Amino acid sequence: MRLRSAFTTLDRYLLHQVGGTFVSVFAIVISLMMFEHLPRLFEVVRLSGRKSYIVMQSLLALLPEYGGIGLLFGLYLAIALTVRRLSLRNELDIIQASGISTHRWLRFPVLLTLLVAGLLLWNQGWLMPLGEQRLNALSEQMREGQFGFDLEPGKFTDLGHGVTVKFEGIDGKSSQLREVFFQTPDTTFTANRGTLAFDFRNDILVDLEQGRMFNAGNGQSLSFSHFHFDSGDRESRYESALDAAKRRKATPLPALLASSDAADRAVAWSRLLWPAFAMAIPSLATVLGKPARRSSGSLGLMVGLILLVLFARSTGFVAAQVTTSPIMVALGVGAAWLAAIGFTLWGERRLGAGYVDDWMTKGSGRLKMTRQFGRRARGQAASTSR
Repeated sequence: MRLRSAFTTLDRYLLHQVGGTFVSVFAIVISLMMFEHLPRLFEVVRLSGRKSYIVMQSLLALLPEYGGIGLLFGLYLAIALTVRRLSLRNELDIIQASGISTHRWLRFPVLLTLLVAGLLLWNQGWLMPLGEQRLNALSEQMREGQFGFDLEPGKFTDLGHGVTVKFEGIDGKSSQLREVFFQTPDTTFTANRGTLAFDFRNDILVDLEQGRMFNAGNGQSLSFSHFHFDSGDRESRYESALDAAKRRKATPLPALLASSDAADRAVAWSRLLWPAFAMAIPSLATVLGKPARRSSGSLGLMVGLILLVLFARSTGFVAAQVTTSPIMVALGVGAAWLAAIGFTLWGERRLGAGYVDDWMTKGSGRLKMTRQFGRRARGQAASTSR
């Protein structure tokens, strides 16, 4: 009974340590990514009539994309920081000296890993496409001008991209702008009527009817019945690729896997790598979270964070590989990561706990000494030349 009670106390202690860190890191990652995106989002909606609504709906739609990154980084840091704290307090040595195996005390971290892997599968397969569909719907509503515009009649307004607009009023029946003056860096337009729209790429879309245009470069003046302006000025090939990428991001995982298009299946397999990689994080975190003996360095933790960023990049590589068998590319990348994690486990068995941190500390020390030696050598050379 005492042994069972001790295990229960240990499990609760580890659950508190791992769970608290996981929630904190997840919240921090989500907040940082949202704050990073906010300035661009505010720039996009600065002339919209419903700024707060578009910003809030956009952030909610982006939450699954940010959440996937937060889950992965939160899981790694939750386990790695817990292992680090236990090591620095010598609690990990006490646990292992008590006869409790690594698999036993890692029970709750492993359960958290299974939960995160399931959430990542749901997120990558269904939640992210739903968020992308919502973003596409908001972008279409902005293009159609359904949210209105925060523009004042009779006043010149800078729309960005070197574009200025002025109009005298709004037609009550068609909601079109009346008596429009529209100027780009090269051309000036005047039109009886026009419509204005924006999209999430911050491009300006203008349609003018019954007007004239004057080109300042060659002095030509022409009349037109209809003119469409798009500040994006993208080539059709690029636009087609962009539309295909947006379609895939908005497509659920089962539909991508069942597609006859190899590019669709490549995106699907890149998404499946996320929950698969999450299953290996406990092994990676327990090795890189341990500091070297008689040391409190954290360079091993930094190595793990770099590996997570490289993993995210590798999933993009898989998604971009259009081959007849994208599953083989995904399996190859997965096997490479499995081998890398296996190598870190082998290194700990051969070299002891905290060997990565020890290597990085010694390497940074040698680099510092090399730089100091180089500065001294340059100083001596300069004094000799004088």
